[in-house]
Amino acid sequence: MQNANSRNRFDKKDSLELEERAEACFAEIARRSGWKISASSKAENIDEHWDFHIVNGEENFKVEVKSAKRVHRNDAGIQFEFTWVEIHGVRPNDTGWLFGKANLIAFEKQNSFILVKRLDLLALVNKKVNFVAKVHDPQEALYKIYRRDGRKDKLTLLTASDIEDIKFMELEKDKK
Repeated sequence: MQNANSRNRFDKKDSLELEERAEACFAEIARRSGWKISASSKAENIDEHWDFHIVNGEENFKVEVKSAKRVHRNDAGIQFEFTWVEIHGVRPNDTGWLFGKANLIAFEKQNSFILVKRLDLLALVNKKVNFVAKVHDPQEALYKIYRRDGRKDKLTLLTASDIEDIKFMELEKDKK
């Protein structure tokens, strides 16, 4: 199973649980879909930004799993219309998961995980995001740079359709 993450001081709701649930769900779906899966070490997770190594025959990938999230920390629940992308992490020398060592990023959707090649996502971000436009409200972060108060991270929002446009593969969740 995946290494346990720790709650940061800014997580006053359930962000940690959402991420852990998405990672467990992804691992189960990947196994069910025929992938052999192994979890990253704590150091690989933190420093290299990948959660799982998946293998199926000749195909093998390092995957970073991203749960569905709120747009604003105070929103009542998660949404599937927009996706956060981390350009710079919270630690001073952390380039963020967009520049990590994962081959694929798995974005949680309502009924599936959409997997995109990290380099395709990087190209999309470079094409769509205005890196000069800085915003202080997450609601305004679509294609702009948002930095959370008191943190060193840089984030941007993309639409779900942006992610769909660069889809590499999709793993369906159980129909319950």
